[in-house]
Amino acid sequence: MRAAALLPLRAAVLAMLALVAACGDGPTAPGIQPQITNLADAFSYQVSAIQDFTGTATYTWQNTGALAKITHASDAGATGTATVTVRDAAGTQVYSGDLVSSGEPVTAPAGMAGAWTILVVYSNYSNTQVNFGVMKQ
Repeated sequence: MRAAALLPLRAAVLAMLALVAACGDGPTAPGIQPQITNLADAFSYQVSAIQDFTGTATYTWQNTGALAKITHASDAGATGTATVTVRDAAGTQVYSGDLVSSGEPVTAPAGMAGAWTILVVYSNYSNTQVNFGVMKQ
């Protein structure tokens, strides 16, 4: 009888341990904590003080249009690589670029409205700051 009473407690402890373990596996652990604004037709990303970071993060962004304007800038002196890739609702790549300089490209070709995917990939990347935004055009 006593063992049966402990089952809910064991399940809760196991669930908590799983959540704690999962926290360390995300794209922001260890080392970066991006500030993200993810609204319909406007997405922004900023992260500071990246040190030799390797990781990938994927975001879903709602674009009610067929085009987007991608703006990005990173501080000078970056090492390693950082890229952002944008895919439309059909999964077609509409933009891919390094986050090493300023830029204001528009997606080409035009994409399908809906849930777009934004992929950020870092490889041994260090920099004092990275910013980019994706807005409906």
